[in-house]
Amino acid sequence: MNIYQNLVERALPLARAKRIKKICVGINYTIVEIEKGGTGLVYTFRDTERIYELGEEINFWNASADIVIKGYLSHNPIEISVGLATINAIFADKKENLKNAILGDIFSEIKFSPTDEILMIGYFESLFKKLEGRVKKIWVIEKNSENAEFTIKDLANKVNLVLITSSTLINKTLEDILKDVEGVPEVLLIGPATPLNPEIFRFTPVTWLCGIVVKDSETLFKKVCEGKGITAFFKSGAIEKINLRIKK
Repeated sequence: MNIYQNLVERALPLARAKRIKKICVGINYTIVEIEKGGTGLVYTFRDTERIYELGEEINFWNASADIVIKGYLSHNPIEISVGLATINAIFADKKENLKNAILGDIFSEIKFSPTDEILMIGYFESLFKKLEGRVKKIWVIEKNSENAEFTIKDLANKVNLVLITSSTLINKTLEDILKDVEGVPEVLLIGPATPLNPEIFRFTPVTWLCGIVVKDSETLFKKVCEGKGITAFFKSGAIEKINLRIKK
């Protein structure tokens, strides 16, 4: 399973002859808009231990989309964020990927019982509050919880549902996480960075892709530039939740 390489290889043929129209690497989110194409949004990958700068030889504005996509496989956080946002913009414009999509809240589709246990990999505050009280237990593992008393593998046999932040595609921890959740009935990859291409995840434990579609790219671009966050994006109507079931 090489999800990261697969993302690039599946996006490249669709990206040829396309160019980047607009890009912003914001303090919270990175947005890429393709000329006569889609718009992609991801969390801006930041390394807290050092500051990264791009050399003059790397330019994104009006660049060929296929070249920018290859940057996702680099080790530079800026190239990774822009590369994944470009991949997501390419997939968002491929309408056949979205023909069976369900708009809105995924939890209108997934049912719970009071005895169920859920694992969140990445803390989703709004989801935690929504699900709290509906299930027996919600376990949370975040990237800074290396000293936690439990691991993903410890919990995999206990939980009925795993929610994984799609930011794991940016820091490239997703593959290792998926190895530890084999056999869990429902595994959701969730967040704005989720690539809307079910084929990439068909042979993984992921059962749902829960991402976003951009409804108003101009408004979204302005809010990213202003350092706004996901709540502001939804409130403005610039994005909408979308869910794709992965057929196994």
